[in-house]
Amino acid sequence: MATLVNLNIPRSLWTKKDSMRLAMNTLAAIKLRTSKGLDAHGMPFKEYSTTPLYVAKKGARLKPKGGSKRKGGVFYAGGYRQYKHESRKRGSSSDSAEVDLVLSGNMMNSFVVHKATPSYFIIGLNHHAQYGFAVNETREFLGLSLKDVDVLVRSIDIEIRKKLLK
Repeated sequence: MATLVNLNIPRSLWTKKDSMRLAMNTLAAIKLRTSKGLDAHGMPFKEYSTTPLYVAKKGARLKPKGGSKRKGGVFYAGGYRQYKHESRKRGSSSDSAEVDLVLSGNMMNSFVVHKATPSYFIIGLNHHAQYGFAVNETREFLGLSLKDVDVLVRSIDIEIRKKLLK
């Protein structure tokens, strides 16, 4: 699953390079929105699960810390919420929301521009984070909120005005 953004802009005014720059800025905007704990509709993400959880040390994307030590792993009575909180060593203040969809950083680092042409761009996850599509089913982050679309439109407007003034 990827997000396709069609651009209805005269090709004499818009290039592949312009679309690539806009796509990269769009990625940054979505990552920033996600770090604030907001989904593709501008709503807060569903809270992380508090269902008790066992995390094996071997193969974990984020080394489990805290919890109750068990053979080969760690048990978290407070579920995934406790695992993430203790393993990331979140203090009382943080640069991001509690539910920010970042555990190891792999998924957000795998959110990339797949293609950019003068008439459209496609953004989505690369093959290193296919599990992100399952995350998106529960907490939709792949997509553009109305605010994201507004920012895109204003960015294009500014770029075209600059080009017309040249």
